[in-house]
Amino acid sequence: MPLKEGNIITPVGDWLQKEFFHRKLVSPFGLTLLVLLALGSAFLVAKDLFLVPLVASALILGIITVFICLFKPYYGIYVVSVFSIFVFYPNHLIGRDVLPLSPVLEILILFVFLGSYLNRTGVPGSSRVLIKTLISIAIITNTSSVLIQAFNPNVKGLEVWMPTIRRWLVYIMVYVMAYRLIDTMDKFRFFAKFWIIAAFVIALYGCYQQWFGYLPMEMNYIMSVPGSYELLFQGGQLRKFSFLSDVVSFGVLAGSMATFTLIVAIYQKNRNRMTLMILMAIIMLLGMAYSGTRTTTIILPAGIMLYGFLTIKSKTTVITLFCLTTIGLFLFFAPIYSSPTLNRMRTTFDSKDESMNLRERNRHYIQPYLHAHPIGGGIGTTGLLGAHFYPEHPLADFPTDSGLLRIGLESGWIGLMIWIFFNLSIL
Repeated sequence: MPLKEGNIITPVGDWLQKEFFHRKLVSPFGLTLLVLLALGSAFLVAKDLFLVPLVASALILGIITVFICLFKPYYGIYVVSVFSIFVFYPNHLIGRDVLPLSPVLEILILFVFLGSYLNRTGVPGSSRVLIKTLISIAIITNTSSVLIQAFNPNVKGLEVWMPTIRRWLVYIMVYVMAYRLIDTMDKFRFFAKFWIIAAFVIALYGCYQQWFGYLPMEMNYIMSVPGSYELLFQGGQLRKFSFLSDVVSFGVLAGSMATFTLIVAIYQKNRNRMTLMILMAIIMLLGMAYSGTRTTTIILPAGIMLYGFLTIKSKTTVITLFCLTTIGLFLFFAPIYSSPTLNRMRTTFDSKDESMNLRERNRHYIQPYLHAHPIGGGIGTTGLLGAHFYPEHPLADFPTDSGLLRIGLESGWIGLMIWIFFNLSIL
């Protein structure tokens, strides 16, 4: 039987909760506080201390945010979600990577995680049920694999391992707190709607970047990172990353959410809602294409095919598969060669594309190393990261160009098998 939400907040926390969230500062205390803040800010501005009110406002906002995450963890999930969308954008607008906001996001996730236990919501024994699921077993197995990498004899030092294990622990906290807080179908539906809208907004801004160009500040940001412009300029145009950190994150998010939105849309009974969701999915697909991430080109057909196998007896599924297949064949084989975006998408399946062939040659070249090192060369030893931290390592500066190849080289074929098991358990 579900437990009622327990409240172990201190009396001061109870009072603050009532003043800020129930009364919304429409009380003697609230009005007094607002008047004092206004007078104090005006006085400081008059004394040319412009920075102090800004710092004070940021401090107050931070306190309120932490309070929500700790004592209203369900709402904290959405605070963290919104923050994660825009966490990299301030640096884009500044033009340089100067604000270390990623650790702030991790701290907020920690507060929500703690809040999910402080407020004690959910079903008794739910944690024991969670630990027995296949996904949890896969997470524990992969965590063990990452921990073992700390003792990998092929790499000296833990400069890259420490951030990796910290990031993985953050993923685990997100998994646990989502299980504890999104515990009803209504909450799940709202969460799904939130991310459909969020993905649409992210994709729409990516389309804006494509149609009207990057903002001058964003171009300054791109030019401030060595090699970034060369990486983004492909096929005669710049790849787009929207609000996010990089083009791959943007492409994967847009592609996966477009697939999810299309599947949800075709079962909508309301025609207007179905039309709206299909239009949102189209914007997401455009964002995916503008990211220039060829891996994401496979996401839509793979996702629809998997969905089709599971619901092949449905008439709606057959019609959807036919329509999407027809559109896909037209896009990839129609004699349209003036679009750099479309041309790059086509290279995903082009066996004559030089960059794809180069990746294939690199993969064959490095396979003997993969076979000979069951636990890999160590986390962070490949690519530019390896060249920076471990320049003498055999894998240093090797371009993996693939997440699976990178995991195989750094964690070995054992780690690769564990990672594949983890992803299959999610499916």
